[in-house]
Amino acid sequence: MASVYVYAEKLPTMGYTVFENCDADNCILYVPKGTIDMYRQSDFGYFKNIVELDATGINNPAASTNLKEVYRYTTNGRRLLTPTKGINVVKYSNGMVKKELVK
Repeated sequence: MASVYVYAEKLPTMGYTVFENCDADNCILYVPKGTIDMYRQSDFGYFKNIVELDATGINNPAASTNLKEVYRYTTNGRRLLTPTKGINVVKYSNGMVKKELVK
């Protein structure tokens, strides 16, 4: 089964033909948590299987005072020297890697 992930919390304008060659019965559309009704009532309602997901992927963050940040990257792999607005991928001294939302 194919999957389409849409992370936009506001409906993107794309036109009804954008998924013309996609088999709506054999494809799952993943949308941000809390937006499923909005997507069902739009052109995305073309999909028979629409599932909400937590788009941040951040679950139960843990705090530790012994950890030191080793590296920081953007989600596309560009090295960051300081926290930058958006999602940062951070590697810590114990080997743990987590996503961090910087506002």
